[in-house]
Amino acid sequence: MRQRSIGFAISRRSGRLVPIALVAFAIAASAAGPTYDQLRSAAIARCDAIDPSASQSGLLFNPDGYRSFYVQSECLQNAAIQFRDEALCSRVRRRWSLFSSSWGITSSRCLQLVRDGAAADRASLEEVKRRDAAGGMNWVDFRIERNGNGRDFVIIPTFRGEYASGYRLTFEILADGDRAPALVHANGYFIDRASNLRLFVRQSEIRQQLPDFTLGRAYTVRASVLLDIGFGGQAGYWSDAFIERTFPARDRTRTMTKQVTF
Repeated sequence: MRQRSIGFAISRRSGRLVPIALVAFAIAASAAGPTYDQLRSAAIARCDAIDPSASQSGLLFNPDGYRSFYVQSECLQNAAIQFRDEALCSRVRRRWSLFSSSWGITSSRCLQLVRDGAAADRASLEEVKRRDAAGGMNWVDFRIERNGNGRDFVIIPTFRGEYASGYRLTFEILADGDRAPALVHANGYFIDRASNLRLFVRQSEIRQQLPDFTLGRAYTVRASVLLDIGFGGQAGYWSDAFIERTFPARDRTRTMTKQVTF
């Protein structure tokens, strides 16, 4: 399922920003869908496939400013707005016409709409930050118990907080010495204060990460809950750099570490 998307649509007719409601989704896994870079590359490839000389003009029923343009430039401007990518605006060319207005598809107009979109995104994320700070889900505790088959395990996390949303849960066994942590479980879930999660983990999966795993031994387990804000949606996608500048992962993550006997 898709991640929570927050953004503003840009109306082709008015050029104004139209807010989209904040929506939370349960997340199967962030890697399940295409990334920002993949979507951006695909959009640019579609524009590059258009003949640079192809144009439209005399579009009397289009809004003012959009009655004459190069088709490739229109495509590039839409991609720039969608991916908040100012660099693409340098490739947008205005098609001058005596009888058809064309100010809507230009480098300067492109930059204005990209910056307006980015500003709206920042405002949306600031609101998410405020709500998360006021009532984001935080750990009360977690337990790891034997499953009914006596071989595998169930992780039972409990939380406090009021901000129901999509979160990514990660559980790791902290290894001795310089070894990297052994991943026990990681996935995305919709969590609210009534959530009653029971996360099934196979012993064989733990052994793949930690070959010398031993039953009955105590291990240090680190649990992390990350507010998953996704990377926007069709109205405006966010790059990793934009997200980290605006609401970095470290500010969206809460951790708990405890000794657990498996």
